[in-house]
Amino acid sequence: MLDGLTNAPASDLRIEPENVLDPRHFAAVRAQGPRLHALPLWCYSSPKFFQAEMERLFYPGWNMMERVERVPNKGDFHTLTFMNIPLIMVRGSDDKVRVFANTCRHRGAVIAEGSGNCKNFRCPYHAWVYSLEGDLLGAQQYDDGEDKPIVTDANKREYGLIEIPSESWGGFLFVKFRKGGESLQDFLGEVPARLASHRLEDMVCTKQLVFDMEANWKCFVENYSDGYHIPTVHKDSLARWKAKYTRQAPPPSGNYTIAFAEHDGSQLLLPFPDYVGFPPMPQIDKEWARGTFFTTIRPGMMMTMGNDGALAFRCEPIGPTKSRLTVSSLFPKSTVARNDFEEIAKNYYRRNDMVVREDVDISLKQAAGIASPFARMVTLQKLEKPLNQIANWVLDRVIGKDAA
Repeated sequence: MLDGLTNAPASDLRIEPENVLDPRHFAAVRAQGPRLHALPLWCYSSPKFFQAEMERLFYPGWNMMERVERVPNKGDFHTLTFMNIPLIMVRGSDDKVRVFANTCRHRGAVIAEGSGNCKNFRCPYHAWVYSLEGDLLGAQQYDDGEDKPIVTDANKREYGLIEIPSESWGGFLFVKFRKGGESLQDFLGEVPARLASHRLEDMVCTKQLVFDMEANWKCFVENYSDGYHIPTVHKDSLARWKAKYTRQAPPPSGNYTIAFAEHDGSQLLLPFPDYVGFPPMPQIDKEWARGTFFTTIRPGMMMTMGNDGALAFRCEPIGPTKSRLTVSSLFPKSTVARNDFEEIAKNYYRRNDMVVREDVDISLKQAAGIASPFARMVTLQKLEKPLNQIANWVLDRVIGKDAA
């Protein structure tokens, strides 16, 4: 049986092939023209394809992890598990924020939990002590069978905590799990310059929503860029906005997309009388003061940036059919200092409770449907073109740009 829309066996779209990295599986995705295609359905559930994404896309690439403000003072630390890897972010005695693998260099025990402030880290298993900069300070009674110390001044540097490469932009901390490759500045391309006047670095996170989803990470990322679903999924929320998409970044060869919707107000709210918000930030460039930016920094960071604040999304892969979505509400420090901040901010939060949950729910419904033996992926509609761009960006990194 053939699927006439793809000229490939219909079952092949759902069932994982033996060689998931064979470029021939993606011929329809690679083909460009008026009729475009997304990835085969098995790319949303295949353990082999997921592992290739982790090894070739996520581990060597830059991933938005947290806000630097999580550790504002020297000695502040915050632990988290990111993409199944236990990590510590800490502000050192030199005021620099670093990220370390949260695992003792001796026998691998987690050395810190939760958040707080400390002068050093002490492993709970054998009391190895590490500085805030990751250096091993002491390993008590760590002698070999001849009572000679295993750790000496000559080799002590070899036993420090493993530092994860990290850089920051706009108050966001990015990490990569493989050394080398392009800098964060090169990775972000034109994004910092285009969004500079919003001054993300001067904002703070006032609330987070976290969703553990039974869905591949691409489900939500694609949904954020899918304009076709808005009249249906958001018929009583975002669809009520009347916006003119007059400015959009040219199709990038890099790792991001930027679109600008021109309208009155802020899409961090809903266009209803009872959604009272904060005034626009005075420093925004005049051409961007009336409208909302929609930005995707691949693979898993998205931002909705109004003239009054920002909403940042992080979609984190957990497994082939599992992901974690973290949604952060950001406002300027001067706005948060207002006496009426908490009251007005409720309007932004209830907008998120509605709109984000609509997107999460539909992502879960799509993921559940993909599991069906009768699931099919057909030609994309014109407002779904970004899904093909996302697919090709993934394939460029997972199977190679020149693979044919």
